[in-house]
Amino acid sequence: MENHNTHFDDRFIEEVKNANDIVEIISKYVDLKRAGDSYKGLCPFHNEKTPSFMVSENKQIFKCFGCGEGGNVITFLMKKENISFFEAIKLLCENARIELPVNNISSEENLKNYEKKQRMYDLHIELARYYFDNMQKNIENSMDYLKNRGIDEKTVRKFGLGYEVRKSSAIEYLYNHGYTKQELLDSMIFRQKNDELYSIFFSRVMYPIFDYRNRVVAFGGRITGSGEPKYLNSPESIIFKKKEQLYGLNLVRKYNAKRIILVEGYMDVIRLNQKGIVGAVASLGTSLTKEQSEIIKKQNKKVYICYDSDKAGRVATVRAIDILQSVGVKPYIISLEGYKDPDEFFNKNKTSDFMVKIENAISPLSFLIDNIKSEYNINIYSQKLEFIDKASELIKSSNDAIEMEYQTKRLAEITNMSVKSIGVKVYGQYFSPKQFQLNQKSDEKIVKKVFPHIENSDTQTNEKKLIDIISKKPDCIRYIMDILNMDDITDDSFREHYSKFLGSNGADLEPKNEEYKILRKLALFTKIDILQKKLKKLEQSQNMDVEEISFMMEEKIKIIKLISNLKEDIKGLI
Repeated sequence: MENHNTHFDDRFIEEVKNANDIVEIISKYVDLKRAGDSYKGLCPFHNEKTPSFMVSENKQIFKCFGCGEGGNVITFLMKKENISFFEAIKLLCENARIELPVNNISSEENLKNYEKKQRMYDLHIELARYYFDNMQKNIENSMDYLKNRGIDEKTVRKFGLGYEVRKSSAIEYLYNHGYTKQELLDSMIFRQKNDELYSIFFSRVMYPIFDYRNRVVAFGGRITGSGEPKYLNSPESIIFKKKEQLYGLNLVRKYNAKRIILVEGYMDVIRLNQKGIVGAVASLGTSLTKEQSEIIKKQNKKVYICYDSDKAGRVATVRAIDILQSVGVKPYIISLEGYKDPDEFFNKNKTSDFMVKIENAISPLSFLIDNIKSEYNINIYSQKLEFIDKASELIKSSNDAIEMEYQTKRLAEITNMSVKSIGVKVYGQYFSPKQFQLNQKSDEKIVKKVFPHIENSDTQTNEKKLIDIISKKPDCIRYIMDILNMDDITDDSFREHYSKFLGSNGADLEPKNEEYKILRKLALFTKIDILQKKLKKLEQSQNMDVEEISFMMEEKIKIIKLISNLKEDIKGLI
């Protein structure tokens, strides 16, 4: 029989939720259709003819805008199956093949631990209010300090920034709010000496550290005058494990950021957000940990690293690349050459300037090669050779054919050597630059042979060649329906032919003959032509405000990535 006082550890509940994709679970009850970044369907909790039930894969929540029902995967099952919290957890454990251990079920001791943690969360909220009030009073010119660093009052409120004075009254404040001496000691923010408590923070700007559920779990403090350490974090406690937290992650989830930008410090996160660039997170005064990289991976977003540009920052970037790639995340590296960090960058630059930096972010391999290059003077022949050897070994270690080709050409350009000589280093003695050539004209003889009725002209567009083929062999449309959309086609008669085959199955046709290859390549080149026109149009846009520039940059990045993916598809047909 179920115990209605059953309690599960917070981490166990999160483990269960993370192991069960809400889209997969709800799809067992609702016919969901993709709608942008979310899914839409008819609400299972009330009768409706027009879908108003939305499921967010990124946020792992559901919401009906008809009846108002909403929640996570657990609350969905509770509502839909009319079961208890315990039964919902049990079902999800079975679905994800997670053992339901007895020691996760509350005993009197576990219940006390749970209540103790809740008290600790509450204590941290009260302490954050205390620090915030000090900042609002500009005690010891604390607000002036932030204003001088370019932080406005709206941002102060958004991040809950506060201040702890030299002679703290935080202990008395918390006593007055009902917290005990032992609870203050358990927070690890207060210590005892000669039977008297004291705060580890003083004369510091206070940065509340929120977990992803928006609970204050710790604080970071930055000294405003001279003294060491410059930054100080809360020690670990029953609610705070440093290696499992990322500063700013709560806002990544709140604003559903399209990307994650990994930076070094609190101020970098704050300045990026103030400039309208959401998605910045920082590890808490330590190098990126495996646990933090796993958390980043779960966000399912494109990841950028923008660490400090000094030697220590480059070393940290190399380590972060290694850790992120070990969990299957490929990060891109943002270069702020000439500036120490994003905080300093925005002292002289605008949001649009940083968006350009994002667009120009380089691959991990490019960064690693550049980092090695910084150790050599390649104007000296012996050092150039040594650099080429090390860089070539890095390129050889890649399992991405496109990246290897690009880096081989790039290394040749950097060192002013021939592509052949670098290629031999990377690919071996039988390398020839000809294997890099992706020349559409090389297909013309095959096109003529397979489709002899087609006029073979250099002036023909890819779309025109495609139309000529399809007009004679309309069944071949099935080969390309997954590449071109109706909106991609400008020719009216071609659109009419195309629409007749939408929804049909192309699997009946032999998928690897010459017709298939040529048609798909022409369709891919046509799609690239369309995207390049869009790109050119975006680049010619003028008189845009910051938000429009930001949107334009996002679109450019998407298009460039699409073009790169399409070119990779073309290579697969060679």
